[in-house]
Amino acid sequence: METILIKLEKVRKSGRIDYDFYDPNHKKITDNIVKGYTTDKLENVCLKINTGKTAPRNSYPDKGVRIIKVKNISGNGIKWGEYFFVTKEFYEKAQKKSQVQIGDVLMLCSAHSKIYIGRTDIIDTFPQEVMDDDSKCCCVGELIIIRANPEKVAPKYLITFLRLSIVQEQIRRMVKGQSAHLYPKDLAKLDIVLPPPEIQEEIADLNEKAEKDFLKNISEANKSLSRTRNKIKEIIINGKRKK
Repeated sequence: METILIKLEKVRKSGRIDYDFYDPNHKKITDNIVKGYTTDKLENVCLKINTGKTAPRNSYPDKGVRIIKVKNISGNGIKWGEYFFVTKEFYEKAQKKSQVQIGDVLMLCSAHSKIYIGRTDIIDTFPQEVMDDDSKCCCVGELIIIRANPEKVAPKYLITFLRLSIVQEQIRRMVKGQSAHLYPKDLAKLDIVLPPPEIQEEIADLNEKAEKDFLKNISEANKSLSRTRNKIKEIIINGKRKK
């Protein structure tokens, strides 16, 4: 256990009482994040940083406009197989704030524990049913929409950067409150490392290939496990056993 002493006045000014915010070793870690590249604040390289809008409880119909909820954000790609909808009326009212588009990064900003805050996915494509509905899609208020300015940062580089463990640590230090909230105005001040465009593309391509390989391996492993469990069920439930 480590004990640190902080002046009360500093606590009052910051409004923070969590250990991570005052950890004296933290700056030593973050000082090494940039070696040779320029940096800028997230707000300066984005066109949009704000939360979506959550529909009232029991206001999610079986059909309508797709809405992305917390359950859809895995940190390894959006889980479009989890279906949630809002009414057309809700979408039209919330459209300006909560509409999402291809290239948007979605970050979890509200959770019971801050270990989940910062989980991030990118919308690299829409399911066909969303495309057929004129790409109408929105997200809940527990997610921050981060829309990169492609003239300043490549969206797929940005998602790669935001998922780095050292950056996730920076993000968690911005979390406030006992119920763990990350506010867009705080996230907007995050330092973003900006290599030249060609290096951003190279990094994005490396990450995309690795993620595709990872998801393929996970899918194959799940199928193998499912086949094995079906065989076990046949043995236990039906008394069938291959000799």
